Amino acid sequence: MTPSSYAPTVPPFPMSSREHQSRPAAARREPGFPTRFDKAFPVYLEGERGVAAGIGRNITQSGMFVETREPFPLGSRVRVTFTSPSGGAEMVLEGEVRYQCFINFTRADAVRAGMRGIGLKFVTPKGAQGPSRGTIH
Repeated sequence: MTPSSYAPTVPPFPMSSREHQSRPAAARREPGFPTRFDKAFPVYLEGERGVAAGIGRNITQSGMFVETREPFPLGSRVRVTFTSPSGGAEMVLEGEVRYQCFINFTRADAVRAGMRGIGLKFVTPKGAQGPSRGTIH
């Protein structure tokens, strides 16, 4: 037997059952609003266990990742305070801890290091009410 006579017949790459299916059109984005704001900036976290500092990363409309030494428990609510470098304006959002990360790695100089962080989903603050519906006179 020659190698070609017993080799299985393989369809040419790529072959996928999904390859020929029609795909829905991509969702339209608001012009000028990026999907992910990939910058690092200092934030302060406040929750049931106290206050902690962190580095906010990968902020989106629905949430963000925060590097912090003190991860908050899963499911807990955390107030995130963004400050400007000049110390002027502040913005506060509330988020729910959706996941925790503990990443160990080796730096270029062969020193072991680690990073901790939490993934937050932005939520409506407790006690916040929608627009009031009063009586029109």
